[in-house]
Amino acid sequence: MLTYYNNYVPLVQLKTINMPRQARKTSGTGIYHVMLRGINRQDIFEDDEDYMRFLQSLHQLVECYDERGYRIPSLCHFYAYCLMPNHVHLLIQEKTAAIGEIVKRITISYAYHFNKKYQRKGHLFQDRFRSEPVDDIGYFKTLLRYIHQNPVHAGLSVNVGEYPWSSWHEFEKREAVMDKLCDTDVVLRRILWEELWDFVLEPTDNDGGILEMDDEPPRSISDAGIKDLLRLQYGIVNVMDVQNLEKNQRNKIIKELCDQGAGFRQLARITGISYGIIQRVVTDQRTVP
Repeated sequence: MLTYYNNYVPLVQLKTINMPRQARKTSGTGIYHVMLRGINRQDIFEDDEDYMRFLQSLHQLVECYDERGYRIPSLCHFYAYCLMPNHVHLLIQEKTAAIGEIVKRITISYAYHFNKKYQRKGHLFQDRFRSEPVDDIGYFKTLLRYIHQNPVHAGLSVNVGEYPWSSWHEFEKREAVMDKLCDTDVVLRRILWEELWDFVLEPTDNDGGILEMDDEPPRSISDAGIKDLLRLQYGIVNVMDVQNLEKNQRNKIIKELCDQGAGFRQLARITGISYGIIQRVVTDQRTVP
């Protein structure tokens, strides 16, 4: 159950800020996959209260009230979400506000909470949020799987259902859910529950073609080149042996291979080490002073 706090900023009091404008593809359905990331990849959630406060910011867009306390039309509908430690995935449909305005309201409201709580100043989110239009039911369904499998791919959860900060629990509890955010009824009128269950819970390494959050640089070394480097520089003949190395040695090799042009997903596929682990190893080391 969501807990509401006294220090939130009512939507009607939020002021707009100037953000860099860029051409965005327009969705014919008004539905977008939106990705928000902490500035410099920093964590944007430190404890459960922060996750709850972000969800409250989303609820304020669906359950809107004017200055007199009267209910007004929703700015948007949500169909799925997943809150990760340093980024967020949202599946949103515009209603009475455009996607840019919706995202500004979310980020301003939550940043106000975060900065006040942790006594910090400045931007919390990367300025240019990412978005992609969702114009057909097939891609919509793929996004439902991708968004809910994010914690599994990142090594934060063993399975989709165990992660507490995604919307999957709203789909599982098809009966009334207190403080329900997502319009699951609309989804389940288009996709049978049994079909969605099997599809979302089906293990998958990656749903190709989905806009990623990590800004992974393009790889410039072949699979054979990686195997040669492992054999010549580290004496490793069986590539899969990398995952069994002592942690510090494993991380050192991962970092050096990426520095020489290996891609995150390429290494995950070759070595058997999860994509999430490789991403964290490389990004953590890149931000060390």
